[in-house]
Amino acid sequence: MAFEPQRFIHAANIRLDVPVSVQTAESLTDELRFAFEDATLHAFEEVIEASVRHDVDFLLLSGNVFVEADRSLRARLTLLRGVKRLAEHDIQVFVLPGDSDPPEAWRAIPEMPDNVVVCYSSNPEPEELYVRDRLATTLSSSMWFGEADAFGIRVLAKGSDGIKPFRIGVVSKAKYEESRRMAAMAASASDETLAASLQNLVSGEQINGPTSSADSDDDESTRVWRSIDAENGEQPRKAADAGRRSIKRSLETLEAGPSDAHPSLDPGFIRYVDEMLHEGQLNFLALTGELARTTLWRDEGVIHCPGTTQPRSQMEASGGACSLVEVSESGEIRISSVDSSCVDWKQIEVNVASHTNLSSILQQMKTLLLGQKPGAADRIWSVQWILRGALPVLQQLARNDLDGAAAVELDELKLSGRTIRLLHDIRSFPSAWPLGDPPTSLADQYLQIAGRPRVLTDDALQTLIDTNRELTTGWKQRLTSLLPSIDPEQILARLRTDGATWFVPNFGMTDDESGDVDLLDDVDADQSESGASKLAGNLDSAADFESEYVDDDDAEEEFDD
Repeated sequence: MAFEPQRFIHAANIRLDVPVSVQTAESLTDELRFAFEDATLHAFEEVIEASVRHDVDFLLLSGNVFVEADRSLRARLTLLRGVKRLAEHDIQVFVLPGDSDPPEAWRAIPEMPDNVVVCYSSNPEPEELYVRDRLATTLSSSMWFGEADAFGIRVLAKGSDGIKPFRIGVVSKAKYEESRRMAAMAASASDETLAASLQNLVSGEQINGPTSSADSDDDESTRVWRSIDAENGEQPRKAADAGRRSIKRSLETLEAGPSDAHPSLDPGFIRYVDEMLHEGQLNFLALTGELARTTLWRDEGVIHCPGTTQPRSQMEASGGACSLVEVSESGEIRISSVDSSCVDWKQIEVNVASHTNLSSILQQMKTLLLGQKPGAADRIWSVQWILRGALPVLQQLARNDLDGAAAVELDELKLSGRTIRLLHDIRSFPSAWPLGDPPTSLADQYLQIAGRPRVLTDDALQTLIDTNRELTTGWKQRLTSLLPSIDPEQILARLRTDGATWFVPNFGMTDDESGDVDLLDDVDADQSESGASKLAGNLDSAADFESEYVDDDDAEEEFDD
């Protein structure tokens, strides 16, 4: 059976009128602040324009289009303006409500255009889309399966003229967890019922069941199988219907990833969606409630989440997008990413050579920026620079105000005829100083301890929080919530910077400067009168060293001591 060829845009987590947060050393102007406040609105406009540009049959919005708790008027107006523009081009809009935009919030929106259809979970009958007067697509957010529900209401629509409708459903990890909890409760209730049936508490009559493997053909007691609690492939599976396996991934699809696994989805959830695809005869499952872009290809369909159209911060994603889904007559599905975010995050590493100065590093940074590929909707780049090199060189660049120079010299970039505004967050990651031979000094021991790979892992930090008896439960929860935002490299960078100041003050210095510092160490060790006179004779060179290499106030006090 063939499908009606079709294409649609799939967008989620738009969160209209939610501001974007950017970390930068540069003070924000009113223009930039307004741009961050309007970023999610511009992202939705990009989704609308992409729908018109690709001449899609419909736009699928799967959850969190707006945040009802914010009561944003701008969000409502932007939404209405966008769907009305699609109505002018005869493009249908299907909405699957999410957590932040529940069904009652959609019902409260007045004067919704006729081209907008909200799929409510309370409605068992799927919504239908006709293309060229033939049923092309059905969408449903209900969890009922089969040809009809318990009341005889038709659930699965039938096609005509040999055309099978492309069936779209919705799934979320939250619903899966809820189903698993309810199954556990049902299993517990079944066990209690079985125990009660084996012993009549009123008459005292004992009803004996199988007591050993000899009394029964099976080693285990009789139970009802539920797919969500099956383990190790023990679940009895239905015979595969070869005629239904008509969905296949396009070889030209821009979405990557294996067809049988995904790192963020546990095996139980995969079995759950497999059952949904099979029992509901679905071809496409919209995965809701996720900010990460996810595509899971299965034999009978595909599970897809386009991510977010505009990340609120770098922790969510480096950029936002929606998806263009194309279905061929033979059932081949092609999913491609369509850029929608106007604020993107870039992370660029720079290897700083020993002879690098301020002018050369700015030129190197500009060259790396020109090598970045801009998105079609990009307006602002928040660039995080990771400078790697010797500590003295990095400190010299910081003293020359590299942050200010980058804000002035690299404030914007012209790419593909467009101007992209640039914001910079410059971080230094110094190299370790050379170990001694043998590495027995205090500096060597410090470097070896700080460089252990497991010192700064999330597991090690979590253990440190859990085992601290002075922390209350509330503080442990607060600290645990901060773990995803901790950057181990930045902690290691600070350890190396402080360690070099404490233990290797002559790191990166010339032989003459190193000799002066060694001379100071000898004076401190001898505590002699002649040493004191040598110290007085070298105060000028010591002061020059201090002002050039020591920035931290605590390190200055330790140097004076």
